[in-house]
Amino acid sequence: MKFFPGHQPRNQGSVLFVALIISIVIGLSMAGYLAVAAGQQRSVVRSQKWNAALDLAEAGIEEGLAQANASPGNFSANSWGVSNGTNYGPVVRSLSGGTYGVCIQGSNTPTIYATGCITAPLTSTVLTRTIRVTTQVLPLFNVALGAVGNINMNGNGMATDSWNSHSTNLSTGGFYDQSKISTNGDVASQQGIVNIGNHTINGNLYLGPLASYTSGTNQILGDLDKNYNVNFPDVKLPADLVSAPTAPTVGNGSKTTNWITSSGSYTINNNYPILITSNVTAKVRVTTSSFNNNVILQGSITSSNQANIVIYADPQGGGGFTLAGSGVGGAANGTPLNFLVYGLPGVTSITLSGNSSFIGAIYAPEAVLTLNGGGNSNNLMGAAIVKQVTLNGHYDFHYDEALASWGPVKSFTANSWQELDNNGGLF
Repeated sequence: MKFFPGHQPRNQGSVLFVALIISIVIGLSMAGYLAVAAGQQRSVVRSQKWNAALDLAEAGIEEGLAQANASPGNFSANSWGVSNGTNYGPVVRSLSGGTYGVCIQGSNTPTIYATGCITAPLTSTVLTRTIRVTTQVLPLFNVALGAVGNINMNGNGMATDSWNSHSTNLSTGGFYDQSKISTNGDVASQQGIVNIGNHTINGNLYLGPLASYTSGTNQILGDLDKNYNVNFPDVKLPADLVSAPTAPTVGNGSKTTNWITSSGSYTINNNYPILITSNVTAKVRVTTSSFNNNVILQGSITSSNQANIVIYADPQGGGGFTLAGSGVGGAANGTPLNFLVYGLPGVTSITLSGNSSFIGAIYAPEAVLTLNGGGNSNNLMGAAIVKQVTLNGHYDFHYDEALASWGPVKSFTANSWQELDNNGGLF
């Protein structure tokens, strides 16, 4: 009997070999998939960290803007320090997950640089992103007449227009000239009622979301903007006025005058006239409960020796501030930039009265401004921003556009945003 060997073992070996090959392929595929998934995960996490570095840089920009606006006259305040004259900082902050560094360059319109740093996963590589933001100035006096609340234009013939004490085309020798006017006599109310009455606004009317107006036809020669969203922050007393010396006086009794002959900061706690001599710039804190007297600036534009005064009305216990009389008050021989009045929160009323004009700028967001004009030629040449306004009699507002370009700064805002590469160039 002969036995023939079967072929089943060979077939079984082939099946095992094929199964082994398939297992290897599946294993390699799984390994490749896991590698791809891990790479994608690392890429996603790195992308998140890359974006987080930008968030850190923007946080630095926010701090830089806050620093510039908190101390617009001294960016080195709040422990920032200064180097090379106009470089402030850098300031480095550590946050959860990373750090940022920020510095300010320049003083008039500062440029802010900020770099965000964060560590990438696994590789421990530090990812950095740098932003450069240029700024522009938001002027404090950007309208002829601004109010938090109501503006009542009683009387007759009141109008607003504009001029520019720093332009030969819009002034004569730096003075207002009715034949050289422009159309930027803007009026603004944040949340009140603007009663235009029978008057004319030769400019735009800006109204906040809660504000409204009443007028006839063709009384607003510019645009009507109902999206005015600007705040009027309270005035803060500068540090150099907190303990400023008492201003010197001359004369006796009713003829006494606060006579300031040297530039500097002073305190006045009386109701005597204030006189600033030529070529002198004075910052004065007036603490009298109700100041009611003349402020005289010597010198003139033509001689380039005009005196300057910045008054911080700070009545102890509250009160008012009054400028009255005949002729021209304020910077009689100068421009509105020579005479600035700031009312601290204690100032609840400011009054201009008499048959006179006033050259200057008033900022007192807690005060009611009353203009009691007599005759037919009463003018406020400059600007006023207050809580409420009441005009009685004939009063014209002439906005000095130089206040926006050369006057005090309200704040800085971003003008351009650019990301820089590691060499300081633009992406």
